[in-house]
Amino acid sequence: MAKALPRRNHLQEEQRARTRRLIVDAALRVFAERGYVGSSIEHILVAAGVSRAAFYSHFDGKLAVVRAIAQDFEPVWHPVFAYLAQLRDPGLPELTEWATRHLDMHRSHQETCTLLTQVAALEEALYWEVSAQRDAIVTMLAGRHRAFERATRDNDVMLEARILLWGVDQACFHVVRQHLPDPSKRAAEIIASQMKAFLDKHGG
Repeated sequence: MAKALPRRNHLQEEQRARTRRLIVDAALRVFAERGYVGSSIEHILVAAGVSRAAFYSHFDGKLAVVRAIAQDFEPVWHPVFAYLAQLRDPGLPELTEWATRHLDMHRSHQETCTLLTQVAALEEALYWEVSAQRDAIVTMLAGRHRAFERATRDNDVMLEARILLWGVDQACFHVVRQHLPDPSKRAAEIIASQMKAFLDKHGG
C-alpha cells in the first residue's frame, strides 16, 4: 500500500496541473471576449467547466489568473530578447530582424498581449511585475551590449532603457492592433532605428 502513495500523489499533481491549465486557457478566452473589467469569476468557471472550489484552490481572483498568464508568457517573449542579446554590434538590418520578431510575437499572441497591456494599466501589482520583467531584460542585454551594461550603473541611462523597452512594446501592440496604421510596413525599421540610436549613444 505504501508504494502506491507516490503514484497517487503524481496523479493528483497531474490533475491539478490540468485544472490550472483549463482555468488559465478559459480565462484568456473570456477576457478576450468580455475584457478584463467585464469578466467575472463566474464567466471563467462556466468557460472552464470547473467548480468554484477548484478555481479557488489555484487562484484567489481574476488578477491572480492574469498574473499566471503573464508568468506562462515568459517562454514566448524571452527568446525574442535572447536573440537581441546574441547580436554583436548589430546594424540596422539585424535590429530590423529583431523588431520583426517582436511584432510577429504580438501578432501570434494578440489576446495575451492585449490582456497584459490593459491589465497592467489597471492593476498596480501587475504593472510592477511587468516593470520587473523589463529590468530583467536590461540585465540580460547588459551581458552583450555596452549601452545596457551602462544602464545597470547609471540611473539616467536606465531611465532611457526603460522608456525605450516600454515604447517598443507599446509600438508593437498598437501597430498589431492597427491603432497605428503601417501601410508601408516600416514599423520594424522604425523600432530598430530607435534601438540602434540607444545602442550607439551609450555604447561608446
